[in-house]
Amino acid sequence: MMYSVLNIFPVQFLSMFAYFILRVVVGFLFLYLAKTHYKHRNHLAESFRLTWWPYGKFSATLFILFEFILGLMFVMGAYTQIAALITFLLSAKMLVVRNWFNTKLLPPKIFWLLLLAVSLSIFITGAGVFAVDLPI
Repeated sequence: MMYSVLNIFPVQFLSMFAYFILRVVVGFLFLYLAKTHYKHRNHLAESFRLTWWPYGKFSATLFILFEFILGLMFVMGAYTQIAALITFLLSAKMLVVRNWFNTKLLPPKIFWLLLLAVSLSIFITGAGVFAVDLPI
């Protein structure tokens, strides 16, 4: 006689809500970071100015704009997989270059590693329910 272990939560039709929750949390994280970085944009611009890259203000403005647009895309569920791909690339970049910037405004590397994994998951699975777009 064979016994099988049953899932205590066997309702799998709700699994699309998991992707929705991931997407919305990532979106609000980006919006929070954009708001915080906008408030301290002068300090962020000084941190982004390096000896070989004098365009700190431009870099900070572009970084804040990316965070804001990505946050809106994730929260609304518009072009979610494209936003997830951009987030994946941004996270991979920040894992490499995070130590170049001497500021407490940027999250630590573990944050970018977690964001890398979540964005890869959203890229593969799609936006979930309550999204404007359909999966690719």
